[in-house]
Amino acid sequence: MNNDLNNNTPSYDPLLNGGTTVVPNEIAQNEELVKEYEDTKAAQEKLEKDFSLPTSLEDYLVLSKNFYAGFWTRFVAYLIDMIVIYAISSLLNTISFGLLNKIFDFPILGEESLSYVIVMFTYFIAMTYFFSQTLGKMIMKIKVETNRGEKLSFADVVYRELVGRLLTIFLAYLPYLAVVFTNKKKGLHDFIADTVVVKEDFSKLRRQMNEKLENKN
Repeated sequence: MNNDLNNNTPSYDPLLNGGTTVVPNEIAQNEELVKEYEDTKAAQEKLEKDFSLPTSLEDYLVLSKNFYAGFWTRFVAYLIDMIVIYAISSLLNTISFGLLNKIFDFPILGEESLSYVIVMFTYFIAMTYFFSQTLGKMIMKIKVETNRGEKLSFADVVYRELVGRLLTIFLAYLPYLAVVFTNKKKGLHDFIADTVVVKEDFSKLRRQMNEKLENKN
């Protein structure tokens, strides 16, 4: 009986089945599919890279219009920051039992409490240096960078947040209007420190495009 079962079992020997086999053909087809997939993936990655990083100056100028934060976005961020500064100042006055709540006639600033002046400049300098953003800018998803897309040095921050801000206040905040009319939406303090305020979503792309344009030149 075992002999009968053995005789009825089909043979997979190519020589006993007419000398043909499908295994090599299937392997060849699989290799072709894998190669086609890899070629398609490589072509897609190259297309995405070329699309996201245009190399011509014209393409850069068109795209760069979306990089920078506009006047109203920055204005809202500033209002949020002022609320934070007044809140911290009030807390500091409470902790110091009113010792820091003394009013002084500061040059340029005019009559302000000592706590407000200390908190304002400490807040803007520290937050911008360590995070490239104040709380207002974080909420509005914008950040401060150098014109080349690099992190700010401490000197950059001091020029921007101390010297530039004092000049802006001295000129009755009118230099802030330059944000509306300049290509990179820069205020006077941005020109002094050679900085820009960019949207977070475009920060990395802006840096990559700047590097690619520099390498090309």
